[in-house]
Amino acid sequence: MTTSRLARDPSSLSNPDQAHITHLFWDASINFDEQIIIARAAYTVEIIDPSSVANVKLDTSHLDIHSVYVNNSPATFSLTVPDSTKLHLGSCLEIQLLDNTNTTVSITISYTTTGKCSAAQWLPPAQTAGKQYPYIFTQCQAIHARSLLPCQDCPAVKMTYEARVCVPDWATCVMSALSKEHEEGDDVSSSQTTANNNSSNSNNNNNNINNTKTFYFHQPVPIPSYLFALAVGELSSMDISSRCRVWSEPSMISAVAYEFQQVEQFVKVAEELTLEYQWGRYDILCLPPSFPYGGMENPCLTFVTPTLLAGDRSLADVVAHEAAHSWSGNLVTNETWEHFWLNEGWTVWLQRKIMARVYDDEKFFDFDAIGGWKDLKDSVENMPEGYTKLIPDLGDGDPDDAFSSVPYEKGFNLLYSLERLVGKEKFAEFTKAYFNEFKFGVITSEKFRTYFESYFKGNDDVVDVSSFDWETWLHQPGMPEEPKFDRTLSAECEELAKSWISLDEIGRGGGKGKTPHTDISNWSTAQKVTFLDALTNLCQNRGKPLSLETIQYMKEAYTMQQSKNSEVLHRFCMLAVAAGDSDIIPTVIRFITTQGRMKFVRPLYRALYKSEMGKDIALKTFLANREFYHPIAAKMVANDMSVGKSQDGESKRKKKGISLIVVGAAIVVVAAVGIALRRGKR
Repeated sequence: MTTSRLARDPSSLSNPDQAHITHLFWDASINFDEQIIIARAAYTVEIIDPSSVANVKLDTSHLDIHSVYVNNSPATFSLTVPDSTKLHLGSCLEIQLLDNTNTTVSITISYTTTGKCSAAQWLPPAQTAGKQYPYIFTQCQAIHARSLLPCQDCPAVKMTYEARVCVPDWATCVMSALSKEHEEGDDVSSSQTTANNNSSNSNNNNNNINNTKTFYFHQPVPIPSYLFALAVGELSSMDISSRCRVWSEPSMISAVAYEFQQVEQFVKVAEELTLEYQWGRYDILCLPPSFPYGGMENPCLTFVTPTLLAGDRSLADVVAHEAAHSWSGNLVTNETWEHFWLNEGWTVWLQRKIMARVYDDEKFFDFDAIGGWKDLKDSVENMPEGYTKLIPDLGDGDPDDAFSSVPYEKGFNLLYSLERLVGKEKFAEFTKAYFNEFKFGVITSEKFRTYFESYFKGNDDVVDVSSFDWETWLHQPGMPEEPKFDRTLSAECEELAKSWISLDEIGRGGGKGKTPHTDISNWSTAQKVTFLDALTNLCQNRGKPLSLETIQYMKEAYTMQQSKNSEVLHRFCMLAVAAGDSDIIPTVIRFITTQGRMKFVRPLYRALYKSEMGKDIALKTFLANREFYHPIAAKMVANDMSVGKSQDGESKRKKKGISLIVVGAAIVVVAAVGIALRRGKR
């Protein structure tokens, strides 16, 4: 097979336009004592034009490179010095090719990760549920895979992979791949037949061989580097269908299995909307609380946050979102991060279609989209203008900096507009054709537009699609025109929000007796969230927060400050902080130091930092708990509060005197009954 030429990705220092990785064999040992991974990455690389390619360039970040072999012979290599203004890009590993005749070469790199590996979080036993053993998990999206292994860290490069991972004998390893059972010493891949036994990789880890065990994996479907993932810890599993299994620490496994019991149904509905599931298994790993996202769509093994453990499945739509990524993102992938909306906009659209079918009510689609519109408005107000475009002004900047609801919700609304333009039935047919056309490949906005227009060209029974304003949707910043959502299910929630605003406008003379009497004790989680979102939106529209008095009335009426539901508690805390309620601060601090989900911690840190009462508290809390958060979350919160070198130095000097708030088994347990909430990776 001839590999097609790819354009250079500004988020990568590699050269996929000249050389393209097609397969990886990864041989690794997990060393918990030193918190490093000792590994060997053996790549199969296709050379586009051997006569014009002198070297292969790979992305790395804070890796110790020990040796490089090309076709089993020692090779000359060098590492570039990181650009101080673009540290997120890391260093380029340049590997000299031995001749210019081979169209396929094998490249084997022995290396060790370091303490600056932004893809990995190492947890001490105290930060796990069992408190007996340590834990490691990885998060490579967007461009953090380069800190875990040398690679072409750009989504356009897709590769299959095999892995052999040595871990302590008490541990279980899981990866974004299928488990592959082998006897010790079996050949897993022909690509592993390399020299370099003299490298440090031959040391494995510091454990005696009798105290270790080895796990084997294979991923036969090509994936980009950001979907390479593993977790190692004391893990248990439970099957919930013939192709779906849940994983977690042993004490949580029953709760996790109950919470995500619907996952097989999610996958089946997604198959009906798109095409047959391509990945063999769909497993779920529920991680410790510091996981920075709601979920991550690692193939064959979705990672999720324990903040979803509602006890009533009301937050399981995050899993529906991640399951949908098995088609949009994993199977059809954005070619570069500028086109991220094609991953996420499609996934939100599929997620809402899935949940509407699960609840057998199409009105749920618009009900959930109304809340998404609120999320979009928040992002547009808080993000730099260039990042509010569907195709953002990213360049060679850090894709993490552009992360917001914009690609999710603005992308969704673009697709929703197209669906309304051509009709639901025709768009459903187009959806199937689209995923079948681009499966296993990559997509850009221009390719999508061209395919959409060609698909409907000459189709007399639909509206002329040439009238669609692609330029505004793709390239203009800010909010699009608001769709006419069906507000049947949201009307009562929005009316209650208006009642509270009316009370707030009366002021102190209004009196407690005029508080709304609507009983929301039996409302679903989604209804409560819609009410709080509507209230927040009304406050934003009028340009002022609720009064402290109104917040006190709400506390007495609903006791939301005591909610065990992470979605409800987060929104109420945001309202209370804006109102200047100092009594809410202990609740906020507990919430942001017992879970590390960026969807919750970033807005609350920002809100505290901007308030007169909370600025110093926000800084001190973050500096005291920085090590609890995943490196990605810590970086983003630090950016949000402009935590610079002066604070970092002060934090290090005071480190011994500050007690790190340890999460242990603390999990924000959620309790409301009802339909699922939206969103995944926030």
